[in-house]
Amino acid sequence: MAPSATWTTCPYKTKDGQANPDVRQLVGVNAIQALSQAVFYNTIAYSLSGSSQYAKSAASFIDTFFLNSGTGMNPNINYGQLIRGPGRQQGQFMGVLDFRGMIKIVNGILLLRAPKNSYWTSSMDNAMTSWVKTYIQWIQQSDIGVAASKATNNHGTFYHAQAAALQVLVGDEVGARQTIKDFFTGAYRDQIAANGEQPWEAARKGKSFHYRCFNLEALFAIGKIADQLGLNVWALKTKSGATIQDAVDYTMTVSPGDEDITELAPHVAAASAIYGDPKGRYAKFLARADSHYSEQPYWYYDQPSAFTFSTAVKTNRRRLSTRDEFETYDLGS
Repeated sequence: MAPSATWTTCPYKTKDGQANPDVRQLVGVNAIQALSQAVFYNTIAYSLSGSSQYAKSAASFIDTFFLNSGTGMNPNINYGQLIRGPGRQQGQFMGVLDFRGMIKIVNGILLLRAPKNSYWTSSMDNAMTSWVKTYIQWIQQSDIGVAASKATNNHGTFYHAQAAALQVLVGDEVGARQTIKDFFTGAYRDQIAANGEQPWEAARKGKSFHYRCFNLEALFAIGKIADQLGLNVWALKTKSGATIQDAVDYTMTVSPGDEDITELAPHVAAASAIYGDPKGRYAKFLARADSHYSEQPYWYYDQPSAFTFSTAVKTNRRRLSTRDEFETYDLGS
């Protein structure tokens, strides 16, 4: 039997923590992650240096990936993490996770919208807004998108972070707030135990340290979006009375084994910027995990002044306009 014949004639079985080698033949996942990094860092370079070359590159990348009729992708992930086998050949809700890079792309587009940039034109902005609106409709209404929204682990966290970021991009701040509220009154409530453990991630076979860090990445992503919208979610507690900070603190005590301890470093830096580090615990961990942490990109964008509700440095600065002024996030509102 030819290798390709197994795709349609042989049943496939899901094994947690194991990837089908066939995935290496597909470039989609790596492409969207590479795009998000390229757009994010080119637009930061543009903002810091004022050089239009960086804006030109970022705009070109976005146009090629989303807008160009010959190369752009359709606004759905119908074949994300495709399941092969008889009668299958369709995507599954886990594929929505692979599009999490859209959060960084949203950041990039917001920077491209700055004045005096001739490369991100109004027609491109309108076209991208239209694309994103169609994609938002897909993740909210398709069977795949709805299933992703109901996931209780990192898949659900990234779904809500991604959706909220995209809603901000298209000007739907009311929708973004509702998405954030849905998460923190829903899946979040069961994600962190009283001691700070993340049970859904700890249960993952072989890579539990990675998955703890992965969900922390998503938690900080949606928390940062909320922060920008004037919603203070940093002290919100799960059913067990734990916060995002508790999850960071617990993960710092977990031995990574053969896994990469530096995966946790960006989240420790974020916790330090948001919650403060009066005893120097976070600084000590960072020095041990990554002696060059102060040279890493995350150290640049995880400074206390970047957060409206940081307890390390008080600031009332808003970087995104809001229709309502929030001092705290009332889950009952």
